[in-house]
Amino acid sequence: MKRSKIKTILIGLGRICSGLERDPFRKKPCTHMGVLQSDWGKKRFSVLLGYDSDQKKCESFQSQWNQESKLVSNDPRKTSFGSSIDLAVISTPSSYHEDWAIQCIQSGIPNLLIEKPVALTENGAKRIQKLAKKHNTRIWINHERRYHPSYRFVKDRLTKGVFGELKSIRASVFTSAKNPGLAFSKLGGGPLLHDGTHAVDLIHWLIGKPTLLHSKLERPIKNSVETRAVAWFQNQAGVEVFLDVSGGRDYFQFELDIHTTTNRIICSNDGFSFYQSEPSQLYQGFRSLVPFVPKQFPKPETANAFIGIYEEIVQVIQGKKQRMEGNLADNIEILNLIESIYRRK
Repeated sequence: MKRSKIKTILIGLGRICSGLERDPFRKKPCTHMGVLQSDWGKKRFSVLLGYDSDQKKCESFQSQWNQESKLVSNDPRKTSFGSSIDLAVISTPSSYHEDWAIQCIQSGIPNLLIEKPVALTENGAKRIQKLAKKHNTRIWINHERRYHPSYRFVKDRLTKGVFGELKSIRASVFTSAKNPGLAFSKLGGGPLLHDGTHAVDLIHWLIGKPTLLHSKLERPIKNSVETRAVAWFQNQAGVEVFLDVSGGRDYFQFELDIHTTTNRIICSNDGFSFYQSEPSQLYQGFRSLVPFVPKQFPKPETANAFIGIYEEIVQVIQGKKQRMEGNLADNIEILNLIESIYRRK
């Protein structure tokens, strides 16, 4: 029997919803509409409507996708939805995530995909969680690297001990904003919350929730959001994690540098590199790390995180799968970790 398509709306029609699909360098699809309008997506989803409070974004969305859009208020309570919506994708600015999520839940939409961070605070995320439980609403958070085949390969091999015993992770997220504190000031948080959340999510995914041992924030102006956040964590198994999130760089860089007893693994926006211990060709009697490509490592052309999260949504909605990756409970713990850094100052 042919299954009906998942009726979908999009709230927030900016870059991550659709605009980045125009970037000639990014692997496609790289946006929500890119997935939904792909050959794969068209077979499984039916896009009903796009919503935004910015007229230009509505017009751009319509022009790019030949898809209907609707101009709405910044106050979600003033927007009503139809009764036959299966999935709402919330990709507004972060400060509006919580309010739109609450409005969608109260409107009876059974499935939500929310951009990171799910809310600006841990308490905000808990409010969403409480309401979602009451209405039996399923919620995904778009920390998309959890669905990337290459990251999943690394996690699988680390879990199985193929790469030795995990000892430390150095996570860095550097952006090119000249003044990130100013750039993020209207969004209710700095680069740690809005960009560093991806790194904190991967740390949580790989080793569970660690304990904060030390942190430092840099703020150019008193009481402003941070321009840099540095933190040192440790989990119960003794794995050390060092996090550095900041702007002011002349480049963008996202990287996890993972060290085990036998291997080094670099996961970054530039690609993945693997090193294994072998007898040294440089020093007699020593061992060195030598580059290699692991067997069964996914080929770049097969790796797309955006399709991965939507594949899971389809499977869960159709009853083929129950477990959800990157669920709301995980994201509450992620926000708790981020807030623990802010609290230490």
